[in-house]
Amino acid sequence: MLFIKSVLIILTLWCLLEIIIRIIAEKGIQTDFYGSIHREEAQLLQSRFGLKVVQGNGWFHLGWIADPENEDYRIQTMAEAGDWVTLDVTTYGSWLSYDGDGRYRVLSRSKHTGQEKLIGEATIKETLSGSYQTNRETPVIDGEWQYLFKPSESGSYLNDHCLYQDAGGDWRIMGITSHSQGDYQQERQFAVGVGKTFPPEGAFQEDTPTAMNDSPAWAPFVLREEDKYHLYWSPHQLHHMTSQDGITWENEEILLEYPFHKFFRDAMIVRVANGQWLMYATGRGRWFSRIDIYQSFDLVHWQYIGPALSSTWGSEKNFVTGSMESPFLIQWDGQFYLSITYNNESFFLSALLLQFQIFLNRKAYNNTLIFHSLSPYDFGVYKGKKHTESLITHLVCHAPVYFQIKGDWFVTTCGWPFAASLTKGEVAYAKLKWKKGG
Repeated sequence: MLFIKSVLIILTLWCLLEIIIRIIAEKGIQTDFYGSIHREEAQLLQSRFGLKVVQGNGWFHLGWIADPENEDYRIQTMAEAGDWVTLDVTTYGSWLSYDGDGRYRVLSRSKHTGQEKLIGEATIKETLSGSYQTNRETPVIDGEWQYLFKPSESGSYLNDHCLYQDAGGDWRIMGITSHSQGDYQQERQFAVGVGKTFPPEGAFQEDTPTAMNDSPAWAPFVLREEDKYHLYWSPHQLHHMTSQDGITWENEEILLEYPFHKFFRDAMIVRVANGQWLMYATGRGRWFSRIDIYQSFDLVHWQYIGPALSSTWGSEKNFVTGSMESPFLIQWDGQFYLSITYNNESFFLSALLLQFQIFLNRKAYNNTLIFHSLSPYDFGVYKGKKHTESLITHLVCHAPVYFQIKGDWFVTTCGWPFAASLTKGEVAYAKLKWKKGG
């Protein structure tokens, strides 16, 4: 009887600590489906952008601005008899299909009056090819890690980072830093390194840091569109600055003040078609970790459209703030690959020890999973390493960036000095090769 009482006391305390940790973590964080779109402008933007289409080998996607408090949406196709047939009803401004060619349209339906209106029509051609096959390949680290950059003046390490070329052709690395061994509460500016070539003849040289306001500055991402550079960072909100040369940044603003999920961070953005961009970010459902997708047609207005990758029972890690971090989309040979760093254990002890810069399983810190999909919109559901069809490989690295230069592929790794085992505060790089099959 004493044993049973002891077990019950331990379980009660465990559950109590779990609840307390989650209350503390979520305190004061606000969310909103509308994201960076004001409710009163949703209809105006919906009319301005209309229906957007993007397609690839074996798939197509319909996108639009949604007004979920007031509307739902019917997706219809033209039948052979010439009648419109409803295929699906959705709340979000997104619909993905792997079906065949034809005519499609999206109708909005008022939740208050039932009145319908046309958002747009699209004719899909040659989505499916008779000779099309899934030529899935597997990325493999090919060689030793090489030292790239570690700051000394602006901080003592580099964690999540981005790599790009400025307007003058120099290579630049920008990433999380602080004057500590990895105190995330002190990370409020980005360290910057510069090199003339890549791969470099030596290490990148430290440059002037990119200064932020007094809020946390995590996971910078730089996107170049035409003659303008865009710098995005998080957490909990999407911050934004612009530059003409990729060196000097200005016009700081918050684009996404209230994301769909509380633990939004590590945003990575890709252009999937002219005038269409997707943003991948860390998220968490009620119980399970996930990677969310936000959609934009102008790089200013962002709206949640669904999970790129979700998880369920069988997934090994579901940290209070999400275990699927540092998403990076790779496009290769007509296929799409989603890389995530999968770490942070599920329960309160991991969150508690992190406050004291203790990471029990340092090997797991360099745990990156790669998922495959025909489209950039859906990488399935993670059910554990042995039960997930879209999972194709595991790479030993942390928060990697992938890029191709003159036919050669490269990958990076980084991390907090107190947690990482591959590096000691620096960013390192290695060659990457693609292996047939997987």
